[in-house]
Amino acid sequence: MKKTPTKKKSESKSKKSKYQYAVVELPSDNGAMENYIQKNREEINEKIVDAIEYAMHNRLGGVEVFCFKNSSFVVVLNRKDFRDSLENIFDFGMEKEKFEICAKVKQLIRRMDKLSHISTYKKIK
Repeated sequence: MKKTPTKKKSESKSKKSKYQYAVVELPSDNGAMENYIQKNREEINEKIVDAIEYAMHNRLGGVEVFCFKNSSFVVVLNRKDFRDSLENIFDFGMEKEKFEICAKVKQLIRRMDKLSHISTYKKIK
């Protein structure tokens, strides 16, 4: 029987997790918020995709995506809305020819489909 190599504890602690995300801080003023979103749409989309990926990897029911300056309000994206958000981001990416984000979005959608198929499977007696 062949032995599999084991990782040292110090190696696993020093590596950062692949799945991380940052909450997008939006201006609390409505006009300033619209301008900020228009100027930073691509970056915001990437952060939303990272947040969804993080939530899927950690099996979360939702994930915080936005917070507002000088406010305690946050926007949480629920798991049931992940697909719609990803499809909107995909459409925007195709329109702007940002194919890297489109590939990542398609990968996440396929993963969601695979996970939903597994969860609906019932054992036959």
